[in-house]
Amino acid sequence: MYQRLLCSLSVLSLSIAAAQAAESVPLDTPRLARIDNFRDIAGTTHAYSTAHDGTMRSGVFYRSNALTPSPADLATLNGLGIKAIYDLRTPDEIAATPDTLIEGARYRNIDIIGNNTSGADITRVSFTSAADAIAMMQETNRAFVNDAGMRGQFTTLFNELAAGDGAALFHCTAGKDRTGWTAAVLLSIAGVDSATIMDNYLATNDYTAARVAATLAHMPPGMAAIYAPLLAVDASYLQAGLDQVIAQYGSMDNYLKEGLGLSQETLYVLRAKMVSYNSLPGQLGLLGNAASGAQLLQQLQDSSLSGTYSAYNYYLQSAIDAGDLAGVESTVGGQVHADAASYLLRQGALIDRAAAPYSRGTELKVGQYRLWSTALASYLGTDGSSHAASSNEHSQGLMIGLTQRFSEQFSGHAGFGYSRGNVGGAGGEADTDLTLFKAGARYAPAGLERGLFVDAGLSAGWLDYTSKRELGGGLGAAKGDSHGTLSGASLALGYRMPSSAIMLEPSLGLRISHLDLSGFNEKGSELALEVDGIQQTRRSAFANLDVALGAIDLAGWQLVPGVHLGYEHVLGDHQVDSQGHLLGLDIEQRAAFDNRDQFTAGVNLMVSLGALSFAAEAGASSGGDSHGASGSLKASYLF
Repeated sequence: MYQRLLCSLSVLSLSIAAAQAAESVPLDTPRLARIDNFRDIAGTTHAYSTAHDGTMRSGVFYRSNALTPSPADLATLNGLGIKAIYDLRTPDEIAATPDTLIEGARYRNIDIIGNNTSGADITRVSFTSAADAIAMMQETNRAFVNDAGMRGQFTTLFNELAAGDGAALFHCTAGKDRTGWTAAVLLSIAGVDSATIMDNYLATNDYTAARVAATLAHMPPGMAAIYAPLLAVDASYLQAGLDQVIAQYGSMDNYLKEGLGLSQETLYVLRAKMVSYNSLPGQLGLLGNAASGAQLLQQLQDSSLSGTYSAYNYYLQSAIDAGDLAGVESTVGGQVHADAASYLLRQGALIDRAAAPYSRGTELKVGQYRLWSTALASYLGTDGSSHAASSNEHSQGLMIGLTQRFSEQFSGHAGFGYSRGNVGGAGGEADTDLTLFKAGARYAPAGLERGLFVDAGLSAGWLDYTSKRELGGGLGAAKGDSHGTLSGASLALGYRMPSSAIMLEPSLGLRISHLDLSGFNEKGSELALEVDGIQQTRRSAFANLDVALGAIDLAGWQLVPGVHLGYEHVLGDHQVDSQGHLLGLDIEQRAAFDNRDQFTAGVNLMVSLGALSFAAEAGASSGGDSHGASGSLKASYLF
């Protein structure tokens, strides 16, 4: 119930956040007294919305007319963090009106018109009618598309805008034609709709109205009528260029890739610089670990990996176009680390079971001891759920020990060995190599053979940990290694009830396990995590019933079949989590194994011939969405 409530609240908070982000974002781009067409391409009064639930970022690309600022204008420009100026004018235009450079900004001249294929400089063309001026402006916009020289200069410009760090400003003389086409193409890359692109283009007429009116007022009326179309913009100008794109290339995307030779990677870098996506594909429907992973992917839009030539940037922009996060939302958070921690915290019960039944000492006489060994293999799988992807656990190990009976009432045992575990989940795999030592004792007031008894045990182990996560989406593999310790203790109260046909041994107890795994930094991927150390304690109550049937003699061998039933209940918080960090962002993941209750059952057979004995056991476990099997082989010699 609580988990469902948390999931519902998570979805609600994401929905509210997305709704708030979808609202128009006000822009406070300063208006400059002597650079009247200076503005942010993100919008005029509010940031534009884009396809795929995006919002234009402010402070990335600015557009303007020639940089002739007043002292106050220059102070404003110096405070905007502009790192690059791209002057799109011809050398003659620059000589006539040189730029006043912005503090800390690199200057670059990319002459769009002067390098056209025809060699004609349209800034020097004269007109005899307004119709000629309009036709020339329309043809200029077509030339942005069909002129190879102009296309080459635009290619240089867009590649440099993509590669640059920090805000950039591009401009021509009036900030309306070469600059207007550049802005329209950038907005198209960003995914702004065509009507908004046209509104942005036509906004020049509002920004420059006073200056244009003053200029025309100083001309004779006849000349003003002819040159008025040159000082303003008209929808037909931009539309002529857009129509040429369709006629020559079929789409803006083809113009960008075939006409300008821009790579998909460059287009994705430009788009990420300009757009922040309020939600990612399918994000609002995700829960648990996947929701945390998608949130991390979304937050990384504001990191150094976004808007650059990074694997993350290419992945995310591709996913946005495809409308599918491709499973990376489940692999990015490092769920396997939580799965491995959960697996290790449950090793205490396996270690205790591996040592039984030779660790009890009930078959020994006072002063006798038994040397024993046991090999154990097990598997446990946990189905995927709303909170985590599926996981699986494989383990195999070997333990060698010695049990001695010290008195009628008391026996003790000690053993050492190793356990190799492999845990897989959410695209990751972790190997755990545990070298362990175990010791324990049994005390029975009326004698070990019958009646009440108390079992106590301690275990300690050194852990080597290695992991590898295949992130998918072209993001590579994140690898890590660490070390730690695993310790545990158990205390049980039981009663041994022998008879000629059957031996019953029920018991109730408490078990505690503590994992201390050092934190580590993954490597090998841009999305490799800094994984926090895991220090977690698991406390549980358990109940066991061991049944040994009457011995069967067969050709000198003595066969004793048996049955084991077990139940374990976790006390307190039963969930296991891992925490990771990436570029200052945090992510938490929960282990797939999420069961408070676990049931086990098994059958066993012990075969003895004199001092030598062998045993085998096969078992199954189940609980919640988990299911597994185990088996062990044992051998011992009585001294």
